[in-house]
Formats: sequence, C-alpha cells, structure tokens
Amino acid sequence: MVEENPVRDGEIAMALLGKDIPAIGPRLKTKRDAMLAVKEFVRDIEELVKGSDQPYRVMFLRQPDGRYMMVIKGVGDTLELLHNFDEITVKRFQRSFKKRLFIITGFFEEGNDLECLALTEGLGAVMYVP
Repeated sequence: MVEENPVRDGEIAMALLGKDIPAIGPRLKTKRDAMLAVKEFVRDIEELVKGSDQPYRVMFLRQPDGRYMMVIKGVGDTLELLHNFDEITVKRFQRSFKKRLFIITGFFEEGNDLECLALTEGLGAVMYVP
C-alpha cells in the first residue's frame, strides 16, 4: 500500500513574485506544516543535484487521474516533487516561466488569507533551469 503524503499529494498554490517569478508549492493549514514541507523540499532537491554539474530538467507528467505532477530529473535520479496540478495551473506556470527561474515554497492559511513562505519567511528553493 502506498502511503499518501499530504505535502506532495495535497492542493497546490501558486503566486507570482516580483517580475513574473512563479512561486509554487503545497497549500497547507498551518505555517508550521508549510515550513516543514519547504525544508523537506530543499533537502530532497539538494540531494538530487549535489555533486553534479549536469543540468536537471523540470517536467510535468500526467497522472492517471488526468492531473499533473512536477518532476525534477537529475543525472540518474528523478524526484516527484508535487502532485495534483490542474491543467490551468500548469499553463499559468508555463506562461510565467519566461526567466527560467521559479521558487519551490509552501503556502499556509492565515485567517482568510493565503500566505507564501517565500515572502513571509524567505523560505524556498530557488530553481534555475537553463
């Protein structure tokens, strides 16, 4: 049985920072959960790319349910980063990805607002895809 991971399998949020830099990540209930998720992403991404000068690829692959998952493919290893992107979010991400730069971060609910950890705490993995 495959264990569900609410961080990778839950709802996705996206915000545009500065001049069209997409910040993307899981939408979680608490700031604490979002911070833990970002730390996990950073650790996993560092593990994937460390010690390699080879470029990595960021891809969206279709899931069996018709939604998409974000995958980072390194040399000999692949990281399934986030699941459950709807087609509209994928298109929004691709349109805003002009600078080949994006941020993997977390989002959390604060009252009636959705907060982005890249803005509130400076937390996230800045990804540049040549």
